[in-house]
Amino acid sequence: MRVTAVIRKILELEIFEQQISQQMRGLKQQLRQKDISILERHNRPLDIWIQYRWNGRVHEVVFMRSMLDAEMQGLLRRWVGEER
Repeated sequence: MRVTAVIRKILELEIFEQQISQQMRGLKQQLRQKDISILERHNRPLDIWIQYRWNGRVHEVVFMRSMLDAEMQGLLRRWVGEER
């Protein structure tokens, strides 16, 4: 890859990082507005387990790591482009 292409990719990734940070702040604000708090999180080999409080009750949710990884790979390919 040419030097200018590498520099451009760095600039693109910096913008991407800023956008992700902005999205994260917005999503966390949504949780606060709905009085939802994450109590506990476990990153396990096959899944991610979250325990959270909402409306005074404790809830649990499990996200399969393979599904999250596949979704993120698709998003990254669209946003950043495949590594050459």
